[in-house]
Amino acid sequence: MIRLIDICKNYVVGDTVVKALDKVSIDIKDNSFTAITGHSGSGKTTLLNIMAGYTKCDEGLYLYDNKVVNDFDSKMMTDFFRNEVGMIFQEFHLLPYLNVYENIRLPLIYQKKNIDKSFLDKQLNMVGLKGYGNFRPDQLSGGQKQRVAIARTLVSGVKVVLADEPTGALDRKNASNIVKLLADLRNYGVTVVIVTHDEKIASQAERVIVLENGHVVSK
Repeated sequence: MIRLIDICKNYVVGDTVVKALDKVSIDIKDNSFTAITGHSGSGKTTLLNIMAGYTKCDEGLYLYDNKVVNDFDSKMMTDFFRNEVGMIFQEFHLLPYLNVYENIRLPLIYQKKNIDKSFLDKQLNMVGLKGYGNFRPDQLSGGQKQRVAIARTLVSGVKVVLADEPTGALDRKNASNIVKLLADLRNYGVTVVIVTHDEKIASQAERVIVLENGHVVSK
């Protein structure tokens, strides 16, 4: 599904060029659960942002379902964001004045799709939040908020979920539950890639890719 070939990404800090990624090549298979780990500054988030299409690589080739993402125009990239790849972050980014139903239906509004309450309920059931549709974010625990964020990502029918430190703001029990939920998404045909610095979290994935100073040292 995802193939990255000799990906390079540099950032300029003052007069210094920092190599965030240096000829990184990896393949992510359909319906898999992969963890990307490494020390702070190793290039994990940069790599995830390139997979999401948020950041363009300076060199190399990004293939998604055999399509060259490097060549996508603005319309193709918008479709990519909305229909193919979804992102989950450490912060939940829920709108506090909207209830759970209203938060998770936002992507459908952007897609101009008809909104069916039973469909929203199905998404909530998938993430273990049956009956929570009318709750506001301030009535939810941290783990529940992250489940809402996951449901919001899934509602648009994306094939790939990319998660950047999704357990960073959670206690150990909730963190473990969220990782299990992400792993279970494979049952619905979703490919999951998670970035984490936590080795215990990473060990729950089928595969662990380790980055060090912008290089893949284990995959």
